[in-house]
Amino acid sequence: MIKADQRLEPDWDEDNVRHIDLHGIRPEQVEEVYYGEGPFPTFALKNLKNRGNTIEYRYRLWGMDASGFCIEAIVAPYPKYNLWRCVTAFPMSDSTKKVYFRRIKK
Repeated sequence: MIKADQRLEPDWDEDNVRHIDLHGIRPEQVEEVYYGEGPFPTFALKNLKNRGNTIEYRYRLWGMDASGFCIEAIVAPYPKYNLWRCVTAFPMSDSTKKVYFRRIKK
């Protein structure tokens, strides 16, 4: 299991806050998942994303906020700027929860 870079700071603006709000998620919840502050560990998958001539990494995070609510989030790390940016976040589906708990063996 890999971990997202804990040294990076979140990058929030009106656009990404509004986007996750459409899914009923708040920035604080995504940060709790990113930094592993929930009752169970955050599971992260690292993916490559082609953006024209640029390739960037994205993390698919499966985890829980501090209250135990299961969240799936896609974040883009920008270590050069010491930031990570939430692309989207939404409540975890039942099928994803099953895989998540199997992966973390709970």
